[in-house]
Amino acid sequence: MSNLEELHRIACEAGRDTYIDPASGYQVLTSLTLQKQGRCCGNSCRHCPYGHINVGGAKHSDLSIERPVLMNWIPKDGGVDVLFWSGGKDSFLTLMQLLEEKKNVVLLTSFGAHTKRVSIQNIHIKNIAMQADFFKVPLCLVPLFPNTDYKENIEKALQLIKSQTGAEIERLVFGDLHLQDIRQWRVNTWSSYRVYTPLFKVSYAELLVRLWDFQKSMDLRIILSTELELPSQTLPPGTGFTPELVEDLRACGLDVMLENGEAHTLIFPGSLTPHVD
Repeated sequence: MSNLEELHRIACEAGRDTYIDPASGYQVLTSLTLQKQGRCCGNSCRHCPYGHINVGGAKHSDLSIERPVLMNWIPKDGGVDVLFWSGGKDSFLTLMQLLEEKKNVVLLTSFGAHTKRVSIQNIHIKNIAMQADFFKVPLCLVPLFPNTDYKENIEKALQLIKSQTGAEIERLVFGDLHLQDIRQWRVNTWSSYRVYTPLFKVSYAELLVRLWDFQKSMDLRIILSTELELPSQTLPPGTGFTPELVEDLRACGLDVMLENGEAHTLIFPGSLTPHVD
């Protein structure tokens, strides 16, 4: 452990907001103090618990989130719905449904601690943070380290949400559309919570109408975040998920909402550029 790490550890154990940097004489904010601020300020703080997620141009190796963190929480009355957020179209449609229901929502995103990406969707957590800011909803980021228990990590995050918001978790919400075995696994895994899947068994036609309407009214872009194999070609990440692509999927006999893992999507504001590294 370096001298600075030791100074930081001692300051945190003593409940201090700062410690003195021996080289410069400046006061350095501890991670405990920064966590109370509720978001990354973008100033490259030495002990940022949010992994410098809002620091422009931060290198991949500079990012480090060691434990679950809650960002952008604003105190509200009532309980909260925790939406398991992957960054794609299904999560987005689910969020819109919850906001229409006037629910208090916290997004929860688990990601590879070393890759800094939502594993299956291949979406960088900087893009997840950008989405949360744009939709004005709080976000809980949950790093998953190799050889650790997924459920245990998520439970720690749920306890963090409860303690930092002071609110009860009313429902765990997922964007499942029709895969019954996955939905049942969620119900079995989170038996101590109410599991809510508002899009389950809603017709694709209705979901797509909603998606295109929201895309237009909110000026959003929807792109592939992983490759999509078609019979005649492979579409790379960044390809637009459009009505034309949906028709191509239908013609090929593929699931037009990509529910069988054919590919995954990223949705983001049309005025912004997604982070790529």
